[in-house]
Amino acid sequence: MDLSLRFDPRISGLSQQVKTLAEPQAVYSEKARNVRAEHIDGALHLYRYEDILTVNRHPSVLGNGGRGGSFGHEGRLIPLEIDGPDHMKWRRLLDPMFAPRAMAHLETQIRGLARGLLEAIRDGGGAELYGNFCVPLPCQSFLSLVGAPVEDLGFFLEFKDGVIHPKGETTEEIDANMALAGGKLLEYFDEFLKEKRRNLDDSADDVIANLLRSEVDGRPIDEFDLINILFLLMFAGLDTVTASMSCLVTWLGTNPDRRRQLVDDPGKLRKAIEELMRYESPVPSGMRYPEADIDLGDGLIVRAGEQVNAFWAAANVDPTFHVDPLSVDFDRKKISHMTFASGLHRCLGSHLARLEVRVALEEMFRLIPDYEIDIDALVYDNVAVRTVTNIPIST
Repeated sequence: MDLSLRFDPRISGLSQQVKTLAEPQAVYSEKARNVRAEHIDGALHLYRYEDILTVNRHPSVLGNGGRGGSFGHEGRLIPLEIDGPDHMKWRRLLDPMFAPRAMAHLETQIRGLARGLLEAIRDGGGAELYGNFCVPLPCQSFLSLVGAPVEDLGFFLEFKDGVIHPKGETTEEIDANMALAGGKLLEYFDEFLKEKRRNLDDSADDVIANLLRSEVDGRPIDEFDLINILFLLMFAGLDTVTASMSCLVTWLGTNPDRRRQLVDDPGKLRKAIEELMRYESPVPSGMRYPEADIDLGDGLIVRAGEQVNAFWAAANVDPTFHVDPLSVDFDRKKISHMTFASGLHRCLGSHLARLEVRVALEEMFRLIPDYEIDIDALVYDNVAVRTVTNIPIST
């Protein structure tokens, strides 16, 4: 498509309205209550849970990259920007690598890393939690899982920030900065994969090693497709769990009575994480591209060819679907959320995210259960991914 016509949710509409708010949930909820759908800057915005669910599940809807590369890379990222039978083919290969059983093997490693980071924070009497815990824990764990060098974490973080949080005030500036970051990663992996392939150990069990040994359609995965997979894994794996963790530790830090409930009753933690994921919604929205008209009822029809900005964050606090959506209720009877999107393009890494967040909180409650947070110093960024980028605490 003509990129000048592509809608970028980072610079338009609701994203700019809430971009630094500590509590955007009230704005999202009010929008879902009062506005079912609206056209802004060339895209149809959907806010309500059931409408978005219908679109996500429709067989004639393309995912986030349905009209071409949108993350600084000309190729279609696998599996995010692949649809139809090809998408299913790649998910059959990738899903087992990120399934709950595969992720369970990582728990001991993640827990050990979390303990080390938190003990340093505790022994120092406190620290800035984003840079000293929320970034290194999931990022080091993820690089180890994928089989990329942990010592190159700084390079990968620079790439991730360049693609997810690119500088620029216009679509053209943002695209140029994303392409710059993407180009550096392509250059890196061009050399890295050659070296990895030359020294591939049969016993290696990381994602890249498994991909190098895998076949699709009866053939080894070619270099172009490998790059398209790794490009996506790198920015998705290095950003969204960090963001989720920053949101949850901040919410629990600013609500010490609620945190104490979980410290005293750890059995509530898994359900509490789901409820906090619903409320915080680290990924505010995602694009969808219908190829056929979709009748959402009561006169609302999504037209084939429209760009659709599906606001997961609004759907998660939609008062027409959820009971008392702006309350965080650890005992909520049924927790339904779109934090990991829904439908065919549901997040590949959701099981890893849940594991990392749970282990992080379990170890925090064990080592620094009564941390105090400097509320006035918190810095929120809600534009591309909701993140708290400065979290000073004392222990």
